[in-house]
Amino acid sequence: MPNPSGEFAAGLPADQPRAATTPPNPPGFREQPPDAAPEESQRHRARELVEAATALLGSQPAAAERMLVRALGIGAGALTAEQIARLRSLVVTAIAQQPGRETDLAAAALAAARGWADISAGDAAHHTVIAARIHYRGGDYRCAADLFADALHRGELPYPPEEIAVLYELLGRCLDADQRYRAAARAYAAGAGTIADRPQWAELHTDLTSAAARSRRLARHPGAAVREWARTSRADAAESLPESR
Repeated sequence: MPNPSGEFAAGLPADQPRAATTPPNPPGFREQPPDAAPEESQRHRARELVEAATALLGSQPAAAERMLVRALGIGAGALTAEQIARLRSLVVTAIAQQPGRETDLAAAALAAARGWADISAGDAAHHTVIAARIHYRGGDYRCAADLFADALHRGELPYPPEEIAVLYELLGRCLDADQRYRAAARAYAAGAGTIADRPQWAELHTDLTSAAARSRRLARHPGAAVREWARTSRADAAESLPESR
């Protein structure tokens, strides 16, 4: 299956934000209107922490994360909702640079998604996808399916059609794993529909339409679903055996 370029292909794992894309001075943290002195002091301190953390994202992400969390605590009552949402996105970026933090990354991504929910549907959906992919990789297919569906149903993901198609494919796999075959077929078909008029993604389109047909067949014939489960279980077990020397 082709692997789309862009958001899901380069550098860091596809579902993780890239520190290099974070501007040196995150927008929204300068030129604040004058306000009560205590709040202005809190904003100023939060701004200092954010700027220091941003400079460390690429080289010392753990230190950057600590600064960003402090900034969130200090600025909770002084920053705007959008500023707090941006801070939460930076926390996601910092955690993403630290291997082995998948559980924390998923939680941070969902917190960021909630922060963006009333501000930017696209940003909220993007962070939901980050969490969904982590749950998918961890084998929590039911949770991943719910998150993928939530993100896709928002309809404002800032991705090209081929990447939307890949997300529908992942949703379909999650639903298949949960034996929700009719829903899986609909997901695969929706993914195929997003790239139906793009010949450069013909192979992906074929894979998705074939997967949709397979899920429909399993939905109609429960016995076939059991046999398919047994076949894939045996294949997985064989792949896990050590190679003979």
